[in-house]
Amino acid sequence: MKRYVYCVADRVSGPPGQVAGIAEQEVELLTIEGLVVVTSNFDGEVVPLTRENVLQHESVVRSVFATTTPLPFRFGTLVTQQVLDSYIKSRRPALIERLLSVQNCTELSVKIIWSNWSERRQTRLQPKSLPDETGPGSSFLKSKREELFGNQELGEEAKEISEWLGARLARLVRQQNVLVEPQQKLVLSGSYLVRRDCETDFRSELETLKAERPELHFLISGPWPPYTFANIDLEFETQFGVS
Repeated sequence: MKRYVYCVADRVSGPPGQVAGIAEQEVELLTIEGLVVVTSNFDGEVVPLTRENVLQHESVVRSVFATTTPLPFRFGTLVTQQVLDSYIKSRRPALIERLLSVQNCTELSVKIIWSNWSERRQTRLQPKSLPDETGPGSSFLKSKREELFGNQELGEEAKEISEWLGARLARLVRQQNVLVEPQQKLVLSGSYLVRRDCETDFRSELETLKAERPELHFLISGPWPPYTFANIDLEFETQFGVS
């Protein structure tokens, strides 16, 4: 019998309600070295990667997230009790440090799409006013230069969007993880660690930003447990049980 682990926290206010664990197992709270690990028994070597199981994992983590900010484990993490004890003991300082960094915080996601992407890309990649050149080799080089110039302009625009967004949200964000892809319609994907008491201000600021840049389409989701910001080697090497 192995342990399926959902998350670890510095405290949990009682069992996670009536939420059942993976495979309808009872959710248990294990206190190890002063930290609380939310877990359930699992009779098997692999956890099927199904929508039902993923949602069950998320439900358990969210039940803890309702009263505190835990560090979620990756879906499908199976360990023996001995390995779990050893892991918590050896990683305790790092776990405490990370718990402090996410304390009283939530994760919010922001995606930005260029509303007029097709037109914008066509404009950036259309022929520029370059000297006339003849011959297949010259035409090819001219085409590549035009493509390079167009991609460079898109890159500069995407960088400007990222810096603009980052500057405006900086006072409300504790940590961020942002991916910019200038040559994609989805130009920016950002995960932001925001204090719970700043969530309303964060959303309000985004509404202001949306009004300032009508050519951009914003997608906002959350709040979530801090999945993106729990990456402190929480995963157990060679201990995943996902199929």
